Amino acid sequence: MLLLLIFTVAFILVAFVSGNNLAACTGSVVGSRIVSRKGGMAIAALGYISGFIAQGHMLKAGIEALMPYKPELLVLDALVIATVIFIIAHKMRVPQSLSMSFASIALGISVAEGARISAIYVAKMLLFWVFAPVAAFAIAILLMKFLKKTINKRHIWDTVRNLKIVSIVSAFFTAFTLGANTIGFLYASIPESIYSLLLVVAAIVVGSIVLSSAELKRIGNEIIPIRYMSSVSTQISSLLVVEVATIFSVPLSNTQAFTASIYGAGMSYAHRLLLKKPAIVIVGTWIGIAVLSFVLSFVSALLLL
Repeated sequence: MLLLLIFTVAFILVAFVSGNNLAACTGSVVGSRIVSRKGGMAIAALGYISGFIAQGHMLKAGIEALMPYKPELLVLDALVIATVIFIIAHKMRVPQSLSMSFASIALGISVAEGARISAIYVAKMLLFWVFAPVAAFAIAILLMKFLKKTINKRHIWDTVRNLKIVSIVSAFFTAFTLGANTIGFLYASIPESIYSLLLVVAAIVVGSIVLSSAELKRIGNEIIPIRYMSSVSTQISSLLVVEVATIFSVPLSNTQAFTASIYGAGMSYAHRLLLKKPAIVIVGTWIGIAVLSFVLSFVSALLLL
């Protein structure tokens, strides 16, 4: 019965994560009108699944460092807390990071258990969380400058077509890194079997189709009006930093990297149409939920132990 509950809650959580974070993967190609919303959903779902299957196992070391002991009751506790947080984030239309919240939850449970946690790994994770958005911001600025210099104005339509193709490919690989890093991190916490793997794949499809519309609107249109060049630079910037984190088995927020890269791309325009309010809401929510996740998991674990 407990295992069934774990799989049920995991399905719900993966579905919400897939929908909530879809904007961080294909929001730029949808916002720049390169593909339709349905096309963006399809690209993201395929990317999630490909990344999860190909590289999801790389995050196993991360969950073991943060939560070395995983009794089923506490795994269920972690999943329930993360699901509640994501439902709240979905209602607020704020793209939320499972990487940050679930890592905070795992850490809170382990502290309550008195488990031996790797201080070196936690320090490495926090450094990634701080510097990855800075790196994404800087890479986006450099890419925008490079693209502006290399665009051939005498063959502008060929350039536009090429930018569209690169945008779609980079959007797919952004979703790929989220599937590998974020969804792989979650999957590493639950009992692994062919059934749990199929469950995650099904949840990705359901979440991408049903639970993504509101987040696509916010990230794709409400921060800056996304153009073709900024679409390419934001996607490439975010996927690079998340892929590096995956190689080091560190859970990293795609939404953090993507939002930072959007602002980096926006800084390169002469008329910087940057809206600060969405960024303040998103960043404030990230920090607040990471702290709340730790506190809730710590208290609930103490009550269950």
